Amino acid sequence: MTVAATFQVPLCDPLVGEEYPTALASRIASRFDAPRPLEAFDFPDKGNINQHTFLIVGGRQPCTREYLLQRINQQVFTRPETVMSAMVACLETQRRSLARGVLPAGREWDTIQLVSTLDGKPYLEFENLRGKTHWRLMVKIPECRTYKSLSEVSSREEQLLLAEEAGRGLAIYGDLTADMDISGLVSPLPGYRDTRVYFAQLQSVLQGNRTLNQAEPLLPRDPVVRQSTEQHFLVHIPPEEHRRRVEDPDLRHFIELARNEEIFGTTLLKEMEAARIRTVAIHGDTKLDNFLFSQQTGKVKALVDLDTIMPHTWLADWGDMARSLANVAGEKERNLARVLVDMGIYEAIARGFLSTARKITGAEVALMTEAVEIIALELGIRFMTDYLRGNSYFKLAPTDPPDLNKVRGMVQLTLFERLRDNAAEARRCIARFSPFGCTAR
Repeated sequence: MTVAATFQVPLCDPLVGEEYPTALASRIASRFDAPRPLEAFDFPDKGNINQHTFLIVGGRQPCTREYLLQRINQQVFTRPETVMSAMVACLETQRRSLARGVLPAGREWDTIQLVSTLDGKPYLEFENLRGKTHWRLMVKIPECRTYKSLSEVSSREEQLLLAEEAGRGLAIYGDLTADMDISGLVSPLPGYRDTRVYFAQLQSVLQGNRTLNQAEPLLPRDPVVRQSTEQHFLVHIPPEEHRRRVEDPDLRHFIELARNEEIFGTTLLKEMEAARIRTVAIHGDTKLDNFLFSQQTGKVKALVDLDTIMPHTWLADWGDMARSLANVAGEKERNLARVLVDMGIYEAIARGFLSTARKITGAEVALMTEAVEIIALELGIRFMTDYLRGNSYFKLAPTDPPDLNKVRGMVQLTLFERLRDNAAEARRCIARFSPFGCTAR
């Protein structure tokens, strides 16, 4: 297990008091083995989770280097040591695979480089009266760009090429990490991607359970998962408002849909448990802006944000990426008639993935169509359940409409239905590129 560098911060240290964020970042960066002098700047492309991310410039001209300093969000990742342990193992596995020549000819791939602390540890742990915080310093991968959405690309041809490259990037990442030892790997978010937990939460919330005693029959047996998820089995809004939400005519169809699809929704879990498909170290968050693309060639060159590495099937990563990229309307569309599947994008992703991936099996490829449907169904249930219980997980910002999670849930469940409508075409598309031929199950 990775051991962090720990510093006891004196009470007079500015880290305990108020300090301008970039000044704080410079002070923390000085604990790492990076060239001096160090200067910190705000980093505009920080993600939704780790908000404390800074650009660090080290050294003197003309030999400066750029780094990203990031604090792990411990409100989300309550076990930061396991997050960093998995990240280090993932990076080491990728580098070993690259050294063995796993990368296809003509491709480039950059792995994140963690900068060691001054005493040689891969990340920094501060401890003061407010508790512990965990920081990492990473070399900024040069000459690359990111996209939050395919809509940032002007032409249809460029959109298809970008989608294909994203699919190829997922395949490269999967091949490079296929041999990672998962014997000690645990989920950084206990209960995440456990579809059974999400169906049980929906059932508990529909029952109106407000105490753990009431929800007891539905709570996870695993004590770690239970501790992390039990509050999401409970209703957190007044009874009248809960009743109004559960009886909302807009949701009647979607609640019934979710109830009817539980057996299908747990397909991936059952296939893993029966060892018909492999359990590997997946990325866990394959949205488009976690892929880096070369500014010169446009080719994918990295998959970053390694906080959600966990044991699961790569089909969950594939399903999440295809679900999000092929959704024409986006995730907040109120006119459900506009929620459609872009089969051109779907095909481009499949072509990029299947023309590149080598460490996949026929049984896994046969589930690719279902995997996209399952992740859309799973996410729709998560959003809808959160709305019904009072938005305890997907917190609303002050400017968000109060029914945002209701809308998100209906969009994903409508997308699930649209994917079902297109299942035959999706299967033909995957069979066209599959090294195993027909994917019928």
